[in-house]
Amino acid sequence: MTLPDLIIATGPVTQLAQDMLSDFGDLVELSDHREGVPSELIPRMRAIVLRGGSTLDRELINAADRLEVIGRSGVGTDGVDLEAASANRIPVVITPNAGVSAVAEGTFTMFLSITKRIRELDVAVRDGFWSQRDRLSLGDLEGATLGIVGLGRIGRRVASIGSAFGMNVSAFDPYMEERATGKLGIRHCNLTELFETADFISLHAPLTPKTKDMVDAELLSRCKPGAILVNLARGGLIDSYESIHTALDSGQLAGVGLDVFESEPPDTSHPIFRDSRVLFSPHALGLTNRARERIFQDMAAGMVDVLSGRRPTSIANPEIYEEASE
Repeated sequence: MTLPDLIIATGPVTQLAQDMLSDFGDLVELSDHREGVPSELIPRMRAIVLRGGSTLDRELINAADRLEVIGRSGVGTDGVDLEAASANRIPVVITPNAGVSAVAEGTFTMFLSITKRIRELDVAVRDGFWSQRDRLSLGDLEGATLGIVGLGRIGRRVASIGSAFGMNVSAFDPYMEERATGKLGIRHCNLTELFETADFISLHAPLTPKTKDMVDAELLSRCKPGAILVNLARGGLIDSYESIHTALDSGQLAGVGLDVFESEPPDTSHPIFRDSRVLFSPHALGLTNRARERIFQDMAAGMVDVLSGRRPTSIANPEIYEEASE
């Protein structure tokens, strides 16, 4: 008797996505993605949904003879051996549009919470320290300089929101010409200049060999004193917690917001996790109710296209279709 195909998910997926994929195999949700796909399930794996910090390496891809499609909940493909997937002609479905507004809004949630000292003010009221209203220094977005690293869909949305707040927007993106950023009302600058001049810095670059550890101790030492740094992109863009801690202690950074970490969940033994100047979120600010539904709906729709013999709308390795048509 032939066992049914499996749709492996390395974390929870929405009911709608489950329903959309149900015709193509039995869904199996892994309880802990860090342990990987159990070896006994690999021969039956027809599709896999990768959540969060899950990885899919060359060895697993090559061993999964029945694997037809990989679904990534988001736009990044770090954690997926894209070369191995392409070599095996397996499409990697992504959802580049679904979480744009949620992540952009999350960026300003961090900025506003830090510069307006929301956490401290809340504690002051609860503990009866009303006089803190005259003692805490609060910042403004209007008139401040917003520096954006990476002008993709999310970066451009952040720029638009920043402009609406009355911020002066500058950006670094090696793949966009100065003329193009100028049309968006954004001042183009190099990475060092951005860190030297921005009051608020937001990271929105993809994680690649070129961008890994791009924000290091040297770059942070060039920050405009009192800057606020927020990262909702990928944890690996920042080289270490120590670099952040040093910049905070020196006064180059006044506050930091981290929604992403190089290893997820992170090792919280570093002193930065006890530093009140740092605001944390468990890679959750892009997962609003609306964004979550759309991410999984778009991803499941793309996977259904592949499993039904159609080309999906958004994949990370479109060359596999272009090569087939030659």
